[in-house]
Amino acid sequence: MSSLNDSLNPISLQKPNGQPPNLPPMDEYGNLLPQLLAEPRVCQAGWGVNWITKAFAIFKDQFLLWLAIGVAYLIIAVIGSSVPVVNFIFPFISFVFVGGIIKGCADQATGRELKFDHLFSAFNTHLMPLIILFVLYLVAMIVMMIPMLIVFGSMFASLAQESSNVAIVGIVIGTLLVFLLLFPVLMAIWFAPALIVLHDIEPVRAMKMSFKGCLKNILPFLVFWIVAPIIMILAVIFTLGLGLLVLLPIGMITYYTSYRDVWTDQPLSAA
Repeated sequence: MSSLNDSLNPISLQKPNGQPPNLPPMDEYGNLLPQLLAEPRVCQAGWGVNWITKAFAIFKDQFLLWLAIGVAYLIIAVIGSSVPVVNFIFPFISFVFVGGIIKGCADQATGRELKFDHLFSAFNTHLMPLIILFVLYLVAMIVMMIPMLIVFGSMFASLAQESSNVAIVGIVIGTLLVFLLLFPVLMAIWFAPALIVLHDIEPVRAMKMSFKGCLKNILPFLVFWIVAPIIMILAVIFTLGLGLLVLLPIGMITYYTSYRDVWTDQPLSAA
């Protein structure tokens, strides 16, 4: 029979090798930070709208700083797309800026400080994985373009000899084909930057997880992609284009809000 002293011995929290245990990450107040789920959550269709409203809430809390980040990114993108040589390099680092913005969202949403430097923060932490992600995305787009070009070439050749009504039907079918071919690529890329910068997941696995997360949430994504363009068009019309300065950062924040709902144990839309 064991003695009373034996039964009162404290349980050691150390690993067998004497190292401290792997505790889940916490904020400065001891609250658990969002943890990555083993499988993506299946969200309600209406959460597609919440991804926009939650993004607006994050933007509103630090709107001047988010405006500055959005304007800076817009200027960088314009320069990067128009200056010779730079316009070749910029696409390869575009996801690095997105990764930095996602890191800023994560810090702000979990009670830490959003900084302008977040726009460039992923250059120090995840430069190569995000460049690799863009290269994989580019390869996927090229692969998707090959059948599109073949189909469109044969379609236009046949439409040249048909009536205008047949031509219109052909254009509609071609547009649907483009959507069907490109949508899987967009699904594979949507969550990937967040999974890379917030969980250090390697690019190929991040794309697979992103595709799986989108596939299980087709309904909320359809709602999101119906509502978001309507909001964008109305904002552009009623603000004479100035609304784009607000819509750009909000649109990029939706990468984070949708990721939180689909891939973490602390969905924002459940709050």
